[in-house]
Amino acid sequence: MNSFKYKTLFKAISDQADLPDNAVIADLGCKNATFLLAFQEAFPDKIKSAVGVDITDKWFKDVKYKKPIELKVMNCAEKLEFPDNSFDFVFSKDMFECVSDKDFLVSEIYRILKPGGTVICVNCDWDSVAYNGENKALISKAVYAYAVTKQPWMNDLDSWIGRRMFGFFNKTGLFESTVSVHNVVETEYKEGTFGYDLSVDIAWLHKENTGALSQKEYAEFINNLNSAQKEGQYIFSKPYYIYKGIKRI
Repeated sequence: MNSFKYKTLFKAISDQADLPDNAVIADLGCKNATFLLAFQEAFPDKIKSAVGVDITDKWFKDVKYKKPIELKVMNCAEKLEFPDNSFDFVFSKDMFECVSDKDFLVSEIYRILKPGGTVICVNCDWDSVAYNGENKALISKAVYAYAVTKQPWMNDLDSWIGRRMFGFFNKTGLFESTVSVHNVVETEYKEGTFGYDLSVDIAWLHKENTGALSQKEYAEFINNLNSAQKEGQYIFSKPYYIYKGIKRI
């Protein structure tokens, strides 16, 4: 796990996981099962079975997984295809912001958790992401445009989802709720880092003609990041809110 991009974030998550022996776990919106595989590596003697679900299987084909992991296609915006009281632990990362009826998803997580079971939902607060660079207005525009422009596959988009996760769960009174923040901070702009990868993702704003950012503005945005790196002034910050809830008995 030494080369794992999410190493520090996963440690902040796994330190709070509290898995029981023979744990049955689920990852909602698992994409390519990155975190499910990390849980399997971190808790090899704890996990009895693990299921990852996503709305499409396009991410599954290159995943190298084996029992106890199982991957399924499932729409997390609808009733989950699991019996009541199925899981000791439910995990989700960067999925809630794409679901329209968040209250319903919270109720479904409550339903499928065993009494005393734990849910951990991790979400970036996209409206709080920060880069340093010379052109403050342009950098702010690029980051904000990416945070608030809904992509075609999304049912919803909430750029404040990180700071709102605690409220969605806690207001129900169904969970013992806590929240913490893990901030990813980088001082190098290079391939494979969070800041670099996000800057590449931001390109879709002009490639898909969203009108939120022009190709010229995007090129200038990238130039700013490269210049900041060359001048020893680059910094990137990305806050992940880690919500932990324990199902009340």
